[in-house]
Parts: sequence; C-alpha cells; structure tokens
Amino acid sequence: MVTIEILISSRFDAMSMISNKSFIAIIVLAVVASVVVAGCAEKQQSALKNVKYAENFAIDYHGDYKILKVKDGDIWKTYVLYHDKKPDVEGIPIKIPVKRIVVTSSTHLALLEAINATDCVAGYMYGGGYRLYFPDIVEKLKKGEIIDLGSSGAPDYEKLVELHPDLVVCVSGYNGEVEKKLEELGIPCIANGEWLEKDPLARVEWVKFFAALLDKEDEAAKYFSRIEENVKAVEDRVNSTERVNLLWASVYRGKVYVPGGDSYVAKMAEYAGCNYLFNMSGTGSKIVSLEDLLVKGENADVMVYSSTVKSLKDIRDIDSRLADLKVFEERRIYNITPDYWQLGLLHEDVVIKDLAAIAHPELFENYTPRFFVRLS
Repeated sequence: MVTIEILISSRFDAMSMISNKSFIAIIVLAVVASVVVAGCAEKQQSALKNVKYAENFAIDYHGDYKILKVKDGDIWKTYVLYHDKKPDVEGIPIKIPVKRIVVTSSTHLALLEAINATDCVAGYMYGGGYRLYFPDIVEKLKKGEIIDLGSSGAPDYEKLVELHPDLVVCVSGYNGEVEKKLEELGIPCIANGEWLEKDPLARVEWVKFFAALLDKEDEAAKYFSRIEENVKAVEDRVNSTERVNLLWASVYRGKVYVPGGDSYVAKMAEYAGCNYLFNMSGTGSKIVSLEDLLVKGENADVMVYSSTVKSLKDIRDIDSRLADLKVFEERRIYNITPDYWQLGLLHEDVVIKDLAAIAHPELFENYTPRFFVRLS
C-alpha cells in the first residue's frame, strides 16, 4: 500500500514523463503487487495458526523448516524439523520426513491411520496385552515388519536399539522413566499429549503433529476438515433442542472413575447436546465415591458405562442401588464397544453423532450407533 501512496502523491510528476495509459498500467501493477504481498502475509499467518483446538502442541512454519512445540508433562519442548540442513535456531533437531518411528500407544496408530502413514512404524510398544483393531498393523506384526517391543512401561531396549529408529513417540506425562532411558541410549524421543486435550477435536488435531513429522500436511488437513465439518453438523442439529443430562462412568475394583469436567469427554457431550453431570475441574479420569455416582445418577437421562459389561444385570451387580436410577428403569444405559478406545479416535465425528443419537433419538430416526450398545 505504501507503493500506491507514493505513486498517487507523485502522479503529476509521472504524468509529465509518461502517457496516461502507462501511468494507469503502473497503478494496476502496484495494486497487484500489494495484493500479492498481503496474500503471502495472510498465507504465512494462516500457517502459523493452523492448530485451532489443541493446547498441548503448536507448529510454526518457516520456509524449509518447522518449529514444533510440545508440552511434555509441565515442560514445553521445542523441536526444529528440517529437511537438509539444520537452521541456526534453538531447539532439538529432527530430520524430516521421519522414516522409522516407534510408537507407544494405539491412539498413535489411529492418528497415523488417518493420514495413511503406518508404513513408517518400525516398532510398537505393545506386548500383546490387548486386542488391536487395525488389520494392517496386526498383519505387519505377524510378518515382523513391525517389531513388538513389549509393554510401554517396560520395553525391550535391546530390540529397540537394533531397530535404529529415527524417533520414538512417547505418551506425555506417562513414560517418564522410558524417556530417561531413551535419552541415555541416544534415541530421540518426543511426547504426544492428545489424551490430555480438553476437546475431542483437539485430540483429532494431533494428526497435524504426525503430519509435521512426516510431511503429510495436505492429508492431515483434508482428514481434519472432514471430521470438524461433521462434528459441527451434529452440533448444529442438536443446538435448538433441550440438553439431556449425561452420566458417564465406570467402576473398577470398587472405585468409580469419571472423566473430569474439562476433559474431551465433557466437551464431546456438549457437542452432542448433553449436559455432563460430573463437571468437576480437570482433564483425565477422576475418582469419586459410589454415593456420588448415585446422587448424580438421580438426575441422569442417559448413561454411558465406559468399561466392559454385558447386560443391565452386570450394572445391578455392581450395586443394587443403581437399579433404582431412572436410566436403569428406562433402559437408557449404554456400553462402549471394545474398539472404541482405538477406532473411536480415528472416527471421532461418528462417536459424537452416536452420542447425540442416543441422547436425542427423535433427531436421528433410524440411526444405529456404531460405538455405543444399549444394554438389556
């Protein structure tokens, strides 16, 4: 715009040297140039702000390198992702695209599946302690194309060293001892904190974390945009209806576990047109008493029991008083499917639509939930 002002202020001098047509052409070129510059600045600003929901990581794009900031526990760590030559900027260097990754959680696999990037997985801290619902990963484990390194809490470090991974993706706030050992072995490690996010879309957005490491931004943008659009469509559909009181809990060895009021589950309930009843502060799981569950349960319209049960009888067997709740009497208690914890993250839009449908069945006629099963 400065160029335009100079040209206009000196238009009489210019007119004395060039024709009217030439002068107009210069003005047009100046306008086009200013638009291009503004467009470039806007594009750069957009790139810097491409993380919309997640609070535990951020990405800045600078030409041929990227700055990836990740919250690991209470500490923010800065990584410099570069292609050929590391730039002279502060941060832990990681050459990209990363070719060989070791992951420590099935949620990491889900996010890699989202951008068709599981070919980079060289090792998985698995141990066979649970069923996997990713057929390609199961097949590669059988063929030895992905090495099972044992549990994420006590992996086989000898096998890990033999793999020569470019990077190990740990779970933020969980793999502290493993991270220390990896540092001793000189194996680069980076934390993934999707499970600590407050919004289900923020969890999904961690696909951009993997995309930055693998140069798959386009794939991640398409995937995330589709999920976001579908979630917003559900939110719009339930927006004008009365909110339904949701009870979400599970009982393990006599202790009641509920998601915190700042957790992604609570936000998921909001997207689905529900009022989450345990609105205590904090993310992750909280432990409450069975009495607290019964008190909150008196106001519940629908309940999700987020652990393995097969029938309403199993709910009654936990405590007979649960059978007195309205959700029990009206048979509005749902169990999550076994693959929820893995495929649910990959299809978060479906999870939210499912939840909206069981809360507001009148708005989703003839719809069968994919990740929630009604108990009988």
